[in-house]
Amino acid sequence: MKQTILKKATDLLPERSPEKEKDLRLLYELMPTLSDEGILAIYFRFWERLLIEDIAKILGLSWNETNKLIENSIKELRNGFLKNQMSARLLAA
Repeated sequence: MKQTILKKATDLLPERSPEKEKDLRLLYELMPTLSDEGILAIYFRFWERLLIEDIAKILGLSWNETNKLIENSIKELRNGFLKNQMSARLLAA
């Protein structure tokens, strides 16, 4: 299920530069590290552009729980990007 959602999401994106392509590939690698609910929340929020209220109904969570889930998922993805950047810098040094 995770791969299907992620594949559909990447198919909808417009043409991108090599740097953005690299970031998208990293995002694609990092997304499966999230919980199933985290992946769905990120997908619905940023690819389908649903409101948090609507995502909460779909996931059976409160608005606050859904908002926190999205925030935590973004933090996890951001940390993954930062770790990747640090690793790249260490390798380059």
